[in-house]
Amino acid sequence: MKVTALTQEISVKEVDIDHYVKLAIEDDDIRDEIIRQMITNPDIMVYYHCYYVADKASFERPELFYPYWPEIAPLLQHTNSYHRDFALTILANLTKVDQDNLFSTLFDGYFEHLNDTKFMTSLCCVRNSLKIIRNKPELRETILAILLDVDQRCTFPEKQAALMKFDILEIVDSIYAETRDKESLPAFIKMGIHSISPKTRRKAKDLVKKYNL
Repeated sequence: MKVTALTQEISVKEVDIDHYVKLAIEDDDIRDEIIRQMITNPDIMVYYHCYYVADKASFERPELFYPYWPEIAPLLQHTNSYHRDFALTILANLTKVDQDNLFSTLFDGYFEHLNDTKFMTSLCCVRNSLKIIRNKPELRETILAILLDVDQRCTFPEKQAALMKFDILEIVDSIYAETRDKESLPAFIKMGIHSISPKTRRKAKDLVKKYNL
């Protein structure tokens, strides 16, 4: 497939993402082009659809996308928040096959995005944290400590911070049985009972009941 054909076809609003996921997995050249267009194309319909493809394909077959780590990692500092999201998501997918421990070199830079200038990018960072915990269990307690310290690390208004804590509680729920920290977690959960966010309050109350806190 020629580059012009790819960019034209993938820019269509109702593009079949799964079709291109299959192509990206099966064809080295298509895979190269999907990543290149995601990073360099100025058309949002092109680069965002390429991201959808790269996200799904790298989640299914991370070993095929691991060689692109050097191209994707710099997107963490991109001026466009969408591209920062791309890096946060795809790098999290790739930690599953990070045999060279590349994530260790950008750990701090990754979690700086808990306090990104864009709230949705900070949420993206939180939501992808669970993938990293699953893929790199040796980082579980370190990442958990960072997430529980959200009030000190983030400068968002109270309403947004409360919404972020819902996502953190989701992660806490997922790993509660595995973590060694049985002091900070109950305290964080109980604090959520008084949240100004209704869904965060509900989640916290559910966890208090679930874990008999």
